[in-house]
Amino acid sequence: MDLDDIYQPGSVLDIPKRPPWEYKMSKEAIDNREVEYFKDYLRQIYEKHRPEDLSYFEFNLETWRQLWRVLEMSDIVLLITDIRHPALHFPPALYDHVVNELKRHIILVLNKTDLVSPSIVIAWKHYFQNKFPKLHVLTFTSFPKDESEYEQFVTDPGKTFHKRRRRRQRCEAIGPIELLDAVASIVKDKVDLSSWQEKMARDMAEVVEQEDDDEDEESGDEGAAVTSRFEVDTSYHKHEEYKDGVVTIGCVGYTNVGKSSLLNGLVGTKVVSVSKTPGHTKHFQTIFLTPTVRLCDCPGLVFPSLVERPMQILAGIYPIAQVQEPFSAIMFLAQRINLPKLLKLKHPEADEEGHSGQWSAFDICDAWAEKRGFQTAKAARNDVYRAANNILRLACDGRICLCMRPPEYSKRKAMWETAEETLQLRDKIGKVLGNRLMTGRQARLAAEEEAQDEEADDETEDECEDEEDDDEPIGSSNPFALLAED
Repeated sequence: MDLDDIYQPGSVLDIPKRPPWEYKMSKEAIDNREVEYFKDYLRQIYEKHRPEDLSYFEFNLETWRQLWRVLEMSDIVLLITDIRHPALHFPPALYDHVVNELKRHIILVLNKTDLVSPSIVIAWKHYFQNKFPKLHVLTFTSFPKDESEYEQFVTDPGKTFHKRRRRRQRCEAIGPIELLDAVASIVKDKVDLSSWQEKMARDMAEVVEQEDDDEDEESGDEGAAVTSRFEVDTSYHKHEEYKDGVVTIGCVGYTNVGKSSLLNGLVGTKVVSVSKTPGHTKHFQTIFLTPTVRLCDCPGLVFPSLVERPMQILAGIYPIAQVQEPFSAIMFLAQRINLPKLLKLKHPEADEEGHSGQWSAFDICDAWAEKRGFQTAKAARNDVYRAANNILRLACDGRICLCMRPPEYSKRKAMWETAEETLQLRDKIGKVLGNRLMTGRQARLAAEEEAQDEEADDETEDECEDEEDDDEPIGSSNPFALLAED
């Protein structure tokens, strides 16, 4: 897929921007102007494109106002994308607006890099750097894979049924150091980032087992970030660069690209809010990573584009709960990944004579429902719709990995696999895995020593009890022994 075909830069699909205003205008007048502007923006889109050709995108003006406010108050914009579909999650109009109109720096984060091979990650990194010269690109993942599954995964991610992505340790994310270096190269000496560097060093030195959410909330971590969620004013405010010696980093991106995991990876633990937003409306939250580094998390939103519906579903753009006909997306996935082999399915008609061995989307869902035991409530038949939704969710979660490759990747695959940056990324992952294995060994040794100490304590207690029993009279320990004396 080409970015120009998806977003058509310079057309009506460009992102909506805050309309011009004057200081003499009242707040109500500005709100009315924004409402009229957004209505006209939607009207132009639907005059130019048919609804079935358009992707599912954000219709809530309040969400767009959150984006406007985050962009206006940020010194650096962090655009987070899913490495499996980075072309779908990178609107060129946003890059042009931030760099050329707002005169800000933008950093592209290729997130969830544990879901694709390192060669694809580096290929996408160079693609964006060559196409957008002013773009800073870095890679990130909060869930590095285990050593046992990593070697099998590197060859072809589409041939592996992955485990659930769970983060078992703190501070094991890959990418926070690169982000610190990128921010330092932008702010230079205008902001003191020593507190961030100290926090990074402290987090790397204190890799411990991740605790339960309740324990994380109650623990008094000295370096914990402070999060604030509150009803905010989304009207325009003049931007002051590095105000009060604090750099503000705005985090924007599509839904389901892993923004929350990235923020938790930067903080080193689960981010706990100080106060909650009242009502059902979601507003951006401010997270002070350190006294001089502020993260501003914008609600995830979907930008207007031209993407076919099955790809929207698999990329997490279109909500699976709203999918009425899931078999087109299943077929789209099955044409690119051998689902029957990957899921170890048996064809529903395998025992019948004249079976051709060909699979349809319905057959795949029927076989998966049979294997998982998905049945309808009344007739007890295989629930193919539930099975289809389950397969789609596995794909969105990354357990079934469908990833896009940059243009001409296949022709230069050997070069990307042996590139120096690819080897460096593999070494970096290896170091994290080595630290994790070392921490696991230490934890097991500590657990074994603790168990041995407990056994020794129990033996000591038993000996003490036996000595006490010898000193006690028979009657006190066995009252029925008195009957024998008579």
